[in-house]
Amino acid sequence: MDRSEKKFTYPSLVFSMFKVRVSFSNRNIKKEFPMSDGRLIYGSSGDTPDIFYASGFMCIDPFIYFSCGNIKAVVVPALEHGRALKEVKNGIRVFERRELLVKSAKGESLKDVISGILEKYSPDTWLVPGNASYAIVRHMQDEGASVKVVENDFFPERRIKTQEEIKNISSAQKTAEKAMLKAYEILAESSVDNKKRLIYNGNLLSSEFLRRQINILIVGDGGNAFQTIVSSGKDSSDPHSKGHGPIKADSPIVIDIFPKMEECGYWGDITRTFVKGKAPVIVKKAYLAVKEARDCSKAEIRTGALPSKISEKALEILESHGFKTGNNKHGNFGFIHSLGHGIGLDIHENPRVSIKNETPLEKGNVITVEPGLYYPEWGGIRLEDIVVVGDKTSRTLTSFPSELEI
Repeated sequence: MDRSEKKFTYPSLVFSMFKVRVSFSNRNIKKEFPMSDGRLIYGSSGDTPDIFYASGFMCIDPFIYFSCGNIKAVVVPALEHGRALKEVKNGIRVFERRELLVKSAKGESLKDVISGILEKYSPDTWLVPGNASYAIVRHMQDEGASVKVVENDFFPERRIKTQEEIKNISSAQKTAEKAMLKAYEILAESSVDNKKRLIYNGNLLSSEFLRRQINILIVGDGGNAFQTIVSSGKDSSDPHSKGHGPIKADSPIVIDIFPKMEECGYWGDITRTFVKGKAPVIVKKAYLAVKEARDCSKAEIRTGALPSKISEKALEILESHGFKTGNNKHGNFGFIHSLGHGIGLDIHENPRVSIKNETPLEKGNVITVEPGLYYPEWGGIRLEDIVVVGDKTSRTLTSFPSELEI
């Protein structure tokens, strides 16, 4: 499920409009390290995965990470200093804010700390991520720093997952599957009234109730739940509809669960589509088409494979079953989103698995495969697994079965 950045991203074109002043070479300041590109990030671990990736420090409040020459460091307030010393990755230096303040500072403001960093460390260029605060970038420029905004991957190496990262994603996926099993069991235990509404423990079963039960399990398993989807009937024709109201029999129920684990910060992601009762012919036909597209796509995934080609083949499979993609007076229909996405510290990260991506997959990429079909007249179908890209094949981390009718 796509989630837009909450922070405003300033394109490099905007920054280029401001005059970048000369470097620090004219300042009478001791240079600790050779001239090279430095990196600076400001954010919290939850909102800025890059800072957690670089530092290994899980912190609810924003802090600074920077690197310059052979130093990598975090700058934290006094109350976080002791914990940071214990929890940062090996090789990360920990500063309190007051250690890096400029001499003229009257407090410990963010700008004063950044000025202190710029005074002590002076690479040729400071690299900042694409979602960096405009105020920070402008302040750095006003202080004489050459700043370059990295609009794409700030750490391209995040695309290739280590065995530890794969283990973390697999753990998150197990939690997602436990939650999916809970949803399946509630649907299985539900009865159907004379209006085709599902009844669970004597009450109408709604999307809201089922979503809460899913989220409660996730929290109990050490995860955080975000915008869990339980979308039934025609609501399911909108891929990101959370779903609302009573769930009815004999119509599709799309459940998309994507927990983020509190301890490690990695995400899981699974989608299944169910029908309580008997699936209409069109729903059953669409389900089989989506399942074939998913399974064939997974079989094509390996090092060197092009996401664009895999996506094109998935679309061809869906169309061969008679399910076209386009739009009409009811809106968009068919296969209206990308085939998948990378997953890790972000729920959606590179590599993207889409028709537009011509960059070959690499060993260690961890991606979702989630074809879907959506028609406003009757609803939608989506099936989603997580796979790890290998040399000649892929390994599926998802083990939950794919069954339509309950």
